[in-house]
Amino acid sequence: IAERSWGERNTARIAHPLSRALPGFLAAYLDMPADPLPGDSNMPRVQGPKFGASERFAVAPGDEAHGYFELPGGQSGHPLSPFYGAGHEDWVQGKPTPFLPGPAIHELRFEPGPG
Repeated sequence: IAERSWGERNTARIAHPLSRALPGFLAAYLDMPADPLPGDSNMPRVQGPKFGASERFAVAPGDEAHGYFELPGGQSGHPLSPFYGAGHEDWVQGKPTPFLPGPAIHELRFEPGPG
């Protein structure tokens, strides 16, 4: 029993909304990995196989620089996006991500067309 862990029973299985419509070998590319987690229904990190915090977020108004944010699966739901799954491992590990964004990585510019 000393070799067993709570995470074996308390495992997050976060599935992409479209993964059920695909064959199993393709669905695995859309879903987040099955991650063993700490926590339970009566713990600060509320987690269970079928329930849990969809995000963790704390910020004091006027002190946003010290705020943190965690989001399982990342901010993008598009599997081909470089941001798909970004931050998921931090969520699993309980590692806070700064609330405020860092420097821009990409820029999208809209300009009027001719005529």
